[in-house]
Parts: sequence; structure tokens; C-alpha cells
Amino acid sequence: MFGSSSDERPPLERAQEAASGLTAGTWESVEALALLAIEVQGPEGARLYELARTKAAKLKSGDWSSVRALTLLARAGRELA
Repeated sequence: MFGSSSDERPPLERAQEAASGLTAGTWESVEALALLAIEVQGPEGARLYELARTKAAKLKSGDWSSVRALTLLARAGRELA
């Protein structure tokens, strides 16, 4: 039925699982890790932020997805500071 969900896990847990399935080394994965870092905070947030930074450093920027991901990464850095 429309609107019903069989997955009752918390949204953050589902988001972390979904992010782990993204292709590594893409701007989408950097963006997802940055968003998770903002939400999780603490030591796990810092770990996710560093992972996103490492992945971003290896990617070529210059399109919309890179701008969006790098902006979220900058936000994550500010919020975790």
C-alpha cells in the first residue's frame, strides 16, 4: 500500500546503510558522508568527515555535483569544529 513502510529502523540507521552502498570515489558518496557527519556529530561524525575529505581530495571538481558535495563538506567541517 502507498505510504506504508516495512522498514521500521530509525532513518539515520537506514541512511548510513544506504550510504555504504554508494559507489566509492564519487561526488555522491562525498555528499552522503558529509551529510551523515553533520547529523551524527561526535567521534563518528569526525570519522565520516575525514573519510569524505579523503575521498573528495581524489576527485576532479568542476561540475554541479562537486560544488554541492564540497559545500556540504565545508558545512560539516564548520559544524564539527
